[in-house]
Amino acid sequence: MALMDQLMTADEQRKDVIIYSLAIQILKHFSVTGKTVIHMLGRMDLSSIELEDLDKLDAALNCIDDTIVIICTQKNIETPKVDYVINKSLKGHNNNKIMESRLKKVYISYKHDKNYDEAMEAIKRGLKKNDIYYSIDMQDIKYRDDIVKYEKEIGSADKVIMFITAPYLKSIDCMFEMTEIFKNEDVKNRVFPVVDLQPIPRNRDGLKEIKDFWLKQKVNASVQMQTESGNSDYVINELSKINTIIKALDEFWDYLVHINTGSFMNLLDNDAVLLMEEIQRAKPRKTAELDERIVSMGETQPTVIRRTTQNGEKSIYVENNTGTININ
Repeated sequence: MALMDQLMTADEQRKDVIIYSLAIQILKHFSVTGKTVIHMLGRMDLSSIELEDLDKLDAALNCIDDTIVIICTQKNIETPKVDYVINKSLKGHNNNKIMESRLKKVYISYKHDKNYDEAMEAIKRGLKKNDIYYSIDMQDIKYRDDIVKYEKEIGSADKVIMFITAPYLKSIDCMFEMTEIFKNEDVKNRVFPVVDLQPIPRNRDGLKEIKDFWLKQKVNASVQMQTESGNSDYVINELSKINTIIKALDEFWDYLVHINTGSFMNLLDNDAVLLMEEIQRAKPRKTAELDERIVSMGETQPTVIRRTTQNGEKSIYVENNTGTININ
């Protein structure tokens, strides 16, 4: 109850930690007497659950034995079909790895352009051929889904194919996805770039051209906001996105200029076989790593030194520990 009270007044980052803590404590409470059954309402492919929340649920479930999760698309089903029953950590019933696939899937950030349709098809064929679960807007954004929420999910994903073209650089939706991707750090390991910038040069002149474009968009949005009657939330939100894009441009362009993406056509040849090899070679990112060492504090009292390193913005939950926390 104390945590519930805190939850009502906490900021977003603190809420993350409290929800994680509650999830573990509730599951532990229910697991004391035996098998736990969790009944969840949502889509069978778990797409109704945000990726960050799914990550927390997965970590909480891994602390508990004998947990069964039931997913239903309707409320108040007392005896769901066997197909709905998923075992511990949602890791699969009859090898149907729903949660694992969703947490490890590859997202595709790109700009719709008929000139690159065949290139996109080559990437999708390669992913299917190699049994790599992937997410792309045309198949994963359902009717009435929140598009911005999906763009943020791309930003937090462990693996992202960024198909960067000249139209991509001048699309507010694509470039907002870029800012979300770079906000979550570890870009070198998470991002798999496919680049064809023609006719924009991949140098200082190219950066100036893109900056000038977005500065002009900022001026236009500012003028529209000042001349319109009333407050337009849409224009304000768009102006906020443009400001975020402009701030991220230098880091993004530095990444583009210094990373070798090879020949665009060679990378996608034979159903993007070279790209698929790189994706399969990459190891999944660990949110936090724990390092334990025994340090002698006396002849009879050795002490365990624990160090937790966190990457990105995901929250971590450390239970029943005392000591010092150093934040660098």
